[in-house]
Amino acid sequence: MFLDTVNPDEIKNYLPTGVIKGVTSNPTLLWKEKKAVDKQLEEIAACQPDMLFVQLVGETVDELAASYEELKNRELGVTIGLKINMNQVGLEFVHQLKTQKVEEKILGTAIYSAEQGILGTLAGCDYLAPYINRMSNVNIDPYHVIKQIREFIDSREASTQIMGASFKNIKQVLDALSAGAHTATIPADVFEGMVNNPLATDAIHVFNTHGKELSQF
Repeated sequence: MFLDTVNPDEIKNYLPTGVIKGVTSNPTLLWKEKKAVDKQLEEIAACQPDMLFVQLVGETVDELAASYEELKNRELGVTIGLKINMNQVGLEFVHQLKTQKVEEKILGTAIYSAEQGILGTLAGCDYLAPYINRMSNVNIDPYHVIKQIREFIDSREASTQIMGASFKNIKQVLDALSAGAHTATIPADVFEGMVNNPLATDAIHVFNTHGKELSQF
């Protein structure tokens, strides 16, 4: 699982669970914090996630290349993954980059259709991020999209993994994984509901209370 947040406190809170393999960010999350990007990325990196995905920004291949070089010049001390939008410009840049630097980890993002995921797989993306809630909001079945992409990946024995994204509740996460997503990037509030189920929390409290009271007998 990945954590979809740029809040260092949330990252530090959930990394010790051992199930968070990295952090995903995007320009909108960073923009909402109203702080310099360099400072925010440094604060996230200081939490020492295994991987930090940062989105490249640009409307042309040259602009994406410039964004890439700017990111690589930052010395953050953690493994950086690249989020790249899955349109024509993004596909061209993925192909260009993977031809030169196959080791770069790329997450194809802004996926609203199976064809985008299929093209991202062919281009060499390591991960694909179909937008679950956003697709649902415009009457696209996100789970059918995931199923189609997963069938293509499996039939070609490709190494690309589907990383479900854009979640508003736990059910969406579970449905995405059941549909064939390999993993998911989850907002902190949704992950909180997964890791601290209220019913389980109540039961655990009772067990602990009774366990302490056993010393009275």
